[in-house]
Amino acid sequence: MKNEDCILVEELLPLYIEDLTSSQANVLIEEHLKNCITCNETFEKMKVNVHITTEPSKPNKKTLRYISCIKVWYLLCPLLAFAFLRFNLNIMLHLYEGILALFSLSCIVSEIYHRAAWWDRECVELQKETREDVKRKRGRFYTRPILLAIPSLLVIAMLELPGIINYISDYMV
Repeated sequence: MKNEDCILVEELLPLYIEDLTSSQANVLIEEHLKNCITCNETFEKMKVNVHITTEPSKPNKKTLRYISCIKVWYLLCPLLAFAFLRFNLNIMLHLYEGILALFSLSCIVSEIYHRAAWWDRECVELQKETREDVKRKRGRFYTRPILLAIPSLLVIAMLELPGIINYISDYMV
C-alpha cells in the first residue's frame, strides 16, 4: 500500500516532467524518487510516454507548397474558363473543357480503383504504403484524387449548363 508521500508525488509527477513545479517541490520530488523504487519506476514510465515540445512546430515547406498548388488549381480552373469565354476563344474553350474532362475522369477512375481494390490483399498493402509515402513526403498531408476533380467538374458543369437548358427547353416545347 502506498503512503501519502507516494500519492502526492505521483500526482505531481506530470507537472514535474513538464517542469511546471516550483524549485522547492522539485527538491522534495527528487528526494522521494531517490528513496522510493515504486515512484521512480512510475516516473520513468511517465517520462517515456510524455513527449513535450517547448517550441511550436514549424510548418513543413513541402506541405505548404503542396497546399498552395492545390489552391492555385482551384482558382485557375474557373479563371481560365472565364478568360476563354470572355475573349470568345471557343476553340480553346472546347479544348480546355476536353482536357478538364479527361483529367476529371482519370481522377475519378483512380479513386474508384483504389476504393474497389479491397479484394486483393497485396493491392491494399500497396495502397497503404503509397499513402504513407505521400504523407512522409507531404508532411502527413494527403489529398484524395476526387478532390482534385471537383473544380474541373464544376467548370464543365458551368460551361455545359446553357446547352443543357436549351436542349431541355427545345425538347419540352
